[in-house]
Amino acid sequence: MSNRKLSILAAAVFLTLLPVVAFASTGRLEGMTLSGDYTNDYTNIYQWPSTIVGTGNLVYGEMGNLNVAGGDLAMGAVLPNLWDGKYGVWAIHLRQWTPQAGQGDMTSNPNPGNGGFDPNSNANQSFDLGWGIKSGKNALGLTLSRSYNAFTDEFPGVTWTFKQDNAINENVGFNGDLHRNIFGVGVGGSMETGPKTTLEGAVLWQARSYENSRTGTAAFSYEDNGGSNYVLALRAIHQCTPTMSIIPVFKYYAYDLSNKLSAAGSPTETYNNTAKGWQAGAAGNWTIGTNDLFVLGATFAQNKLDQQQDLFGVAAFANGYSFAPGAYSDTLIATETLTPNVFMALETQVNSWLTLRMGANKGAWRNVKVDGHSGVGTGSVSDVLTLKDSPFGMAMGAGVKLGTLKFDAVLANGFFNNPFSDLVGGNTSGTRTPFTKVSATYAW
Repeated sequence: MSNRKLSILAAAVFLTLLPVVAFASTGRLEGMTLSGDYTNDYTNIYQWPSTIVGTGNLVYGEMGNLNVAGGDLAMGAVLPNLWDGKYGVWAIHLRQWTPQAGQGDMTSNPNPGNGGFDPNSNANQSFDLGWGIKSGKNALGLTLSRSYNAFTDEFPGVTWTFKQDNAINENVGFNGDLHRNIFGVGVGGSMETGPKTTLEGAVLWQARSYENSRTGTAAFSYEDNGGSNYVLALRAIHQCTPTMSIIPVFKYYAYDLSNKLSAAGSPTETYNNTAKGWQAGAAGNWTIGTNDLFVLGATFAQNKLDQQQDLFGVAAFANGYSFAPGAYSDTLIATETLTPNVFMALETQVNSWLTLRMGANKGAWRNVKVDGHSGVGTGSVSDVLTLKDSPFGMAMGAGVKLGTLKFDAVLANGFFNNPFSDLVGGNTSGTRTPFTKVSATYAW
């Protein structure tokens, strides 16, 4: 038997032992570099709450992600038959980490591009609940979530308080600005406007807060400065033919990272930091071959950071490339524009238990502009950096169905080039594992 056949056989045998068949989990989508906005998947319930009414009975587990400290573990259930369905469809999600807004985990970005991520993380999610109900051709869905961590140290005359993720380990400064406690609600609705078209809309809103304060003679308070965080989303699903559907999507998001510092004997200092963005695009979903899936689409998008603090190291990065040393203060505006971002994905069911996937995206025309200012506030423009490029991303995935239990895995880069290297756990560059992420789903 040739080495090529041996490689294929070894990979197939190993996949049967570990890692889904189509249409479930974050691992499935990430193995195709796809956003759930542009295709059907149960993970739509996070961004599009009304889709919960069509999910069916489901229990899922996020089995770990090697790219996240601690693994990003989670387990949840969607239960349409609870109380015989008299009170709608219910869902509960128990997570190690708070996911990005509208997403199923903390590694899936709400918006395309390098700047399309949710800047907040918290490893203390208390709960995440979902509910939905369908009436005729209309559906309504609601979500409720909370992430909270706090630490208080009280001794004579002084109380030191932290209210943020990893509170005990936080240093004085703006670290907590990116690890806020969260209380969020979401509402989504859908309407069938005809036999082939469904319209969906959603609003996700979160209050994000943190505090680092001390009472006594050296009293100070470093905390958020209010502001809302939200995602607005609209989409339509139109079944053009029995084997093709078109999904246009529009989303707008805004995160407020503003804060204020109050110290005894000094005036209050405020810092305005915001991240905003939008996307507008469409994708075609084709059923090809024997129930295989091909997705092709494009989205125009923009991500904008307007800051007075260098929360993400953008000012340091810009100064490293500028011919005018020190031109960039913390106050700057960074804008990333994709016109458009093109993506495609293929999911093929090799046999009754094995599914293989691959997907790629390309920022066909991307423009990154960093506009620096010489002083506090808007100031006078001191330097403008502009980068035009076309970034590329690709991922591969695999799925296995073992009875009613399905596993989705994101394959390590280069897995198919030399599967034996991953199977034995090492290669010339060091130790490797075959899967960077694994998700499991059980439906009935």
